[in-house]
Amino acid sequence: MGVYDLLAACWSGVAIEMAKMWCADRVSAGERVMVVGPGTGADAACMTRRGAHLLLIDHSRKMLEASVGRCRSEGKTIPQQIRGDFRIQTALEPQDSVVAPFFLNVFSPAEALDVMKQLRDSIHPGGRILISDFSAPPRNLISRLLMEIWHGIPMAFFVLWTGNAFHGVHDIHSMASKTGLEVTARKRFRILKWGPCWIEALELRKINTT
Repeated sequence: MGVYDLLAACWSGVAIEMAKMWCADRVSAGERVMVVGPGTGADAACMTRRGAHLLLIDHSRKMLEASVGRCRSEGKTIPQQIRGDFRIQTALEPQDSVVAPFFLNVFSPAEALDVMKQLRDSIHPGGRILISDFSAPPRNLISRLLMEIWHGIPMAFFVLWTGNAFHGVHDIHSMASKTGLEVTARKRFRILKWGPCWIEALELRKINTT
């Protein structure tokens, strides 16, 4: 288990891992799947075992190598890979599925909205986006404050460690609506198995306007 996986397990229990694997388990054999920000690759390896054809994109050489290595050792397959910033990739073919495991949390709200648009444009008309991330902030003021504190402590660490933007909890449902996407499936996960449902996984599809 890498440092990131250990920190995620300590902070959320298994909620973060379960959200990622919920997305991976929805992928079928033969699907063309792009994974943006695959991290250490546990979910990517799961998708290769299921027979999906993967393209991994990550700005971090270390993370990309870890993900590819895991797909090779556990999935017996070497996925396609691009080392670089997903936002500047302009020649990608439309995918059956795009998987974004806690990827939007890297960006500021304005940047995340632009990234959501690019994720939408990366799938064909019948494709879907599978996102694991933090749930939308609660409406209750006290609950929202507690969630923002819980979200902000590790975020401060990653701002210093990886250069992530510092921001509050994103409302991914609102971002989806603003970019012509709708939630077609959702699963929420409790922190430490008994706490609040502050982690979720979503399936998004383009809104049919015909």
